[in-house]
Amino acid sequence: MNNKDAKNNKTNNEQRTTNPVHEAKGGAGNEQRPTNNENIVLGKKEYEALKARADERDAYCDKYLRAQAEFENARKRMEKDKADYARFASDSLILEFFPILDSLEIAEKHIKEAKDFKAVQEGVDMIQLQIQKFLKDIGVERIKTEGAKFNPHLHEPIEVVEAPDKEEGDILAELKAGYKLNGRLLRPASVRIAKKK
Repeated sequence: MNNKDAKNNKTNNEQRTTNPVHEAKGGAGNEQRPTNNENIVLGKKEYEALKARADERDAYCDKYLRAQAEFENARKRMEKDKADYARFASDSLILEFFPILDSLEIAEKHIKEAKDFKAVQEGVDMIQLQIQKFLKDIGVERIKTEGAKFNPHLHEPIEVVEAPDKEEGDILAELKAGYKLNGRLLRPASVRIAKKK
C-alpha cells in the first residue's frame, strides 16, 4: 500500500466513526459513539421510545410533586385542626360549669342578707352536690379514703400518727381530696395514716 492509499484509508475510517448518518443506517463503526458536544442522530423508533420514557418520567415527577404538596397541605391542616381543638375543646365543659357559678352568686347574695344560717348551709350543700355531679359527668371520681388502707399509688401521707387501736397503714383522716379522671390519677388524696408504736 502506497502513501496515497494509506491517507485515503485513514480519511475513510475517520468519516465512518464520526458520520452520524452512517451510524443511523447501522453501518460499520456503530460501536463508537460521539463524545462531548457532538450531535447524535437516532432512528425514529429509538427517538419515539426515548421520548415516551421521558414523558413517563415527567408524569411520575409531576405526580410526586403534587403528592408532596398535598401531603404538606394535609399536615398543615392537621396541625391547625389540632391547635383549634386544643383551644376550644373545653367549650362544652365551661358551659356545664356556668349553672354552678350562678348558684354560687345567688348563695353569696343570700349569705350577705341571711338571718337563717340553716338555709345558707342547705344552699352551700346544694352547690357541693352540683359540683360533684358535674365532676362525675365528665369522668372525674373522688378517691376513696374512708375506711381504706394506705395505697401509695392513690394516697399521699401528710401525717403519721400513733394509733394503738388501728392497723398499720389505716387512713385516719382525709386532709385533702384526691381525684381520678377516667381511671387515671389526677391528684392523690392527702391523708393522715396510723402507725403502731
